[in-house]
Amino acid sequence: MSFRTKDSSNDIDKRPDTCPACGKGISPIFCFEHGVDTWRRYEGFLQIVYRCPREECNRLFIAKYINPGYPTGDTLFLNTTYLLDITEYEKFSEFITKISEKFPRIYNQSRIAEENGLDMVAGPGYRKALEFLVKDYLVKTSPELEEKVKKAQLGDVIKLITDTRIKSCASRAAWIGNDETHYIRVWEDKDIEDLKNLIKMVVDWIDLVERSKEYEASMPGKKFSN
Repeated sequence: MSFRTKDSSNDIDKRPDTCPACGKGISPIFCFEHGVDTWRRYEGFLQIVYRCPREECNRLFIAKYINPGYPTGDTLFLNTTYLLDITEYEKFSEFITKISEKFPRIYNQSRIAEENGLDMVAGPGYRKALEFLVKDYLVKTSPELEEKVKKAQLGDVIKLITDTRIKSCASRAAWIGNDETHYIRVWEDKDIEDLKNLIKMVVDWIDLVERSKEYEASMPGKKFSN
């Protein structure tokens, strides 16, 4: 196929043969193209929007074509494919954000990766988000443990959590998170959705437990009227 940018026309080496959304082998449907020119001609690139032909998917995605930097005539080569979706960020309470400033950022970067078909890196990202949340939580609630927490493995840090509900959910999230980073999967019947669910349960329990403590501290006993 040939495409014309502002100053030149180019051929592409091939069309994508895999949909970045559903991961299936496809012959994509061409929608439209856009050439990006720079003052260095060889730095320009071509973006083509394709659609997955599978009825179960039917998603739009972009294929990026580049000049590889060596003489190839007017041919541009497929470099990468990615989805057009704009990911809606997961919102966390102000209380959670105060406990762990980096947790929401890491979690949502992992979510962006997942939404764009990067499932192999999204899982480790969610696991990292869990580690930051758990460690920051312990440092916040038990500052005397800060140095120990910083250096310890996630599993050992979780053992230091006193609330059994937080500890239980965090432990299981860590097990699945480790499967996302290791070569061999132990929990074969669990996946990234289970990991996200458990992380959200950890978030909810932390939020509930710590808010409860605030009310208990501000209302230590029953007030009696005269």
